[in-house]
Amino acid sequence: MNKEQLREIFAYAKINNLDVALELTVPTRVATEIIIVKYDNLDYKLKYYEDNYNSKLELNRCADVKILNAKAIKFEI
Repeated sequence: MNKEQLREIFAYAKINNLDVALELTVPTRVATEIIIVKYDNLDYKLKYYEDNYNSKLELNRCADVKILNAKAIKFEI
Protein backbone atom coordinates (compact mmCIF):
# COMPACT_ATOMS: atom_id res chain seq x y z
CA MET A 1 0.00 0.00 0.00
CA ASN A 2 1.19 3.51 -0.75
CA LYS A 3 -0.01 7.03 -0.05
CA GLU A 4 -1.94 7.36 -3.33
CA GLN A 5 -3.85 4.14 -2.61
CA LEU A 6 -4.65 5.45 0.87
CA ARG A 7 -6.03 8.68 -0.64
CA GLU A 8 -8.23 6.63 -2.99
CA ILE A 9 -9.65 4.58 -0.11
CA PHE A 10 -10.42 7.72 1.91
CA ALA A 11 -12.07 9.33 -1.15
CA TYR A 12 -14.20 6.23 -1.74
CA ALA A 13 -15.23 6.17 1.93
CA LYS A 14 -16.13 9.86 1.84
CA ILE A 15 -18.30 9.49 -1.28
CA ASN A 16 -20.06 6.43 0.14
CA ASN A 17 -20.50 7.68 3.74
CA LEU A 18 -18.23 4.94 5.12
CA ASP A 19 -15.52 4.72 7.77
CA VAL A 20 -11.94 3.55 7.18
CA ALA A 21 -10.17 0.70 8.97
CA LEU A 22 -6.37 0.88 9.01
CA GLU A 23 -3.95 -1.91 9.91
CA LEU A 24 -0.68 -0.62 11.38
CA THR A 25 2.53 -2.06 12.71
CA VAL A 26 3.40 -0.93 16.23
CA PRO A 27 6.93 -1.08 17.70
CA THR A 28 7.44 -3.73 20.37
CA ARG A 29 4.13 -5.44 19.51
CA VAL A 30 3.92 -8.87 17.93
CA ALA A 31 0.52 -8.33 16.32
CA THR A 32 -0.62 -5.43 14.19
CA GLU A 33 -3.32 -3.02 15.36
CA ILE A 34 -6.52 -1.90 13.67
CA ILE A 35 -7.65 1.71 13.91
CA ILE A 36 -11.10 2.83 12.80
CA VAL A 37 -11.42 6.35 11.40
CA LYS A 38 -15.07 7.40 11.57
CA TYR A 39 -16.61 9.20 8.59
CA ASP A 40 -16.73 12.61 10.30
CA ASN A 41 -12.95 12.47 10.91
CA LEU A 42 -11.86 11.37 7.43
CA ASP A 43 -10.60 14.76 6.23
CA TYR A 44 -8.69 15.46 9.44
CA LYS A 45 -7.04 12.03 9.58
CA LEU A 46 -6.14 11.93 5.89
CA LYS A 47 -4.39 15.28 6.29
CA TYR A 48 -2.58 13.88 9.35
CA TYR A 49 -1.41 10.83 7.39
CA GLU A 50 -0.34 12.96 4.43
CA ASP A 51 1.64 15.31 6.68
CA ASN A 52 3.22 12.71 8.98
CA TYR A 53 3.80 9.58 6.86
CA ASN A 54 6.17 9.11 3.92
CA SER A 55 5.22 7.70 0.50
CA LYS A 56 5.62 4.13 1.83
CA LEU A 57 3.22 5.01 4.69
CA GLU A 58 5.91 4.86 7.38
CA LEU A 59 5.59 7.39 10.18
CA ASN A 60 8.24 10.07 9.61
CA ARG A 61 9.45 10.12 13.21
CA CYS A 62 9.39 6.31 13.67
CA ALA A 63 9.56 4.10 10.57
CA ASP A 64 8.55 1.09 12.70
CA VAL A 65 5.00 2.49 12.63
CA LYS A 66 3.64 1.71 9.20
CA ILE A 67 0.19 1.56 7.61
CA LEU A 68 -0.02 -1.88 6.03
CA ASN A 69 -3.59 -1.94 4.79
CA ALA A 70 -6.74 0.14 4.68
CA LYS A 71 -10.33 -0.60 3.82
CA ALA A 72 -13.55 1.42 3.60
CA ILE A 73 -16.08 -0.14 5.99
CA LYS A 74 -19.35 0.51 7.76
CA PHE A 75 -18.37 0.32 11.44
CA GLU A 76 -21.23 -0.51 13.78
CA ILE A 77 -21.16 -1.76 17.33
